[in-house]
Amino acid sequence: MKFQGLHHAAIKTNDLDKTLDFYCGILGLKVEERFYDAGEESDIVFLSLGNTQLEVIAPHRPEEKDITFSPCFHLALATSNVEETYEELRNRGIKFTLPPTQSGGFRYAYFSGPMGETLEIVERIS
Repeated sequence: MKFQGLHHAAIKTNDLDKTLDFYCGILGLKVEERFYDAGEESDIVFLSLGNTQLEVIAPHRPEEKDITFSPCFHLALATSNVEETYEELRNRGIKFTLPPTQSGGFRYAYFSGPMGETLEIVERIS
């Protein structure tokens, strides 16, 4: 067995429009595919994210609409310049929970997504 890489990461949302406005409108991701999955009873949207995709799952079942994320969960978005990305996102209204920080050969910063998910922008500096 040999894996070829990471196909996608997935998050759930209880407000698909708000989530797509954030990821597409603010972060600039593009919708690659959108459909209803009858098996999962969910709307599914795949967003382009460099060499992988972000799957956004919007469940229709009431028991799955309460969305919570583990404190250790986060999505790290690679960028070539954390400082520039940080300033651009701040200009778009993003409030950061951790400003640009440097450690272990990386520069990074944290902010929150529309469902409370933690997002990181990260740049390798060494």
